[in-house]
Amino acid sequence: MMHQVVRKRFKVIACRSMYREISLLISQVESACDVVFLPLGLHNNPENLQKALQEAIGTTGPQRFAYEKGVLETGYDYDAILLAYGLCSRGTEGVTSPRYPIVIPRVHDCIALLLGSHQRYAELVNEYRGIYWYSPGWIEHSLEPGRERYIFVYETYREKYGEDNARYLMQLEENWQKEYHYAFYISWGLPVDAKYIAFTQECAEFLGWEWRVIEGDKKLLTDFLEGRWDTERFLILAPGETLEASGDECIFRRSVFAK
Repeated sequence: MMHQVVRKRFKVIACRSMYREISLLISQVESACDVVFLPLGLHNNPENLQKALQEAIGTTGPQRFAYEKGVLETGYDYDAILLAYGLCSRGTEGVTSPRYPIVIPRVHDCIALLLGSHQRYAELVNEYRGIYWYSPGWIEHSLEPGRERYIFVYETYREKYGEDNARYLMQLEENWQKEYHYAFYISWGLPVDAKYIAFTQECAEFLGWEWRVIEGDKKLLTDFLEGRWDTERFLILAPGETLEASGDECIFRRSVFAK
């Protein structure tokens, strides 16, 4: 540790889908956090996500700094690596660090992180069948279902495959959207919320869905970044231990095959 006033120092590896929320919390917590944001959508190919996470973990190490004229050198090391991810299509499974503890919340994905718990996520999904989730990160870094996406996808198909084929492919595009009935925007009270809520409403009306604003909960991620890790909400891996899906309500466990 560089000096005693900094009690905890973490390397945080997070999905860009939570860029605004993680950045907000890091400015408010007492721990010192260095953050790497990985591209959104890596979970679509779990092998790619696992590879990117393991690479980010593998490049984490002590930080050294030389002062003027190189007379004095100091630096710091991390107390742990924090993975701001969930199970994410099992893309986090298999990660390990030989040097640092790894901490990960017991959730399935970023939506549960923004809502504050896997339990709240499950309650909402059970109450409202067919939710499509909107949040600042997903709106900013992906094409969410709505008018803009429809026009973009249709024009892309038309230019590539012709008018008739484009209409057929758009029917397939519309088929999966029929599985959803609600557009829920997760609000954290951010400056962009008003315009993104309006965007979510516009998307829902275009698609024939109902829409809601759901208040997010900062406590899970705040405790995560502050180092308040109870075993009910977080899994803590010791150096050398490997992350594995548990297949039950705990979501994660230490690999039973790890040495």
